[in-house]
Amino acid sequence: MDQERIFALHEFNNGEAWNWFRHHVLHTNRDKQDWTFKEVLIRLYNCFVNAATMQEAREAFRTAVYDAQMGIQTFYEELIGYAQNMAVYPDEFTIRETFLDGILAEMHCTLIRDNNLSPEVNTVTKFLVYAIRYEQSAHIAMHYNQRSSRRAQGHCQPVKVGTFLAKRSKMDRNCNPQFVVRRRLSTGQKPVQGTTGDTPVTKEN
Repeated sequence: MDQERIFALHEFNNGEAWNWFRHHVLHTNRDKQDWTFKEVLIRLYNCFVNAATMQEAREAFRTAVYDAQMGIQTFYEELIGYAQNMAVYPDEFTIRETFLDGILAEMHCTLIRDNNLSPEVNTVTKFLVYAIRYEQSAHIAMHYNQRSSRRAQGHCQPVKVGTFLAKRSKMDRNCNPQFVVRRRLSTGQKPVQGTTGDTPVTKEN
């Protein structure tokens, strides 16, 4: 069973790993004749994956920064992913400190000053919860600020309710025959022939 899996594993290697596999595992004159599947995996990992991956993960963890387009949740998950690939998994304080170093300064201050969070007391998941709330509030505020800016620039001129009703009332009165008759009488004008209303219609002789 192990031999079948070893041969199958050969198909998934390339480059230096493929050369090592061919010389040390498959070659007729290889130093070690009997390999188990587990031994091959461990040797491949130690030779070609372990050192480079752990070094890259440590550097990525140390330099990770928050990206507003990706979001705070994605930043946290990437940070934990890097930590899991490190040779020694960092402790809670290190993860929390790296998380706070990677977020925006304004967000950092809000979490500590306004939300009363402390790196020495609260967990990184607690900071994450409040950071998500901050991010959501910032998106809502930005949306309404953009709307206000467009209105100020004249792209959208809202009609005041009082002005609209006043204009509508004037139009309605001008179209009302009874109001036309009363208005002409109040100004000393004679009503137009054929108009009707509560006020009697007079005709010129």
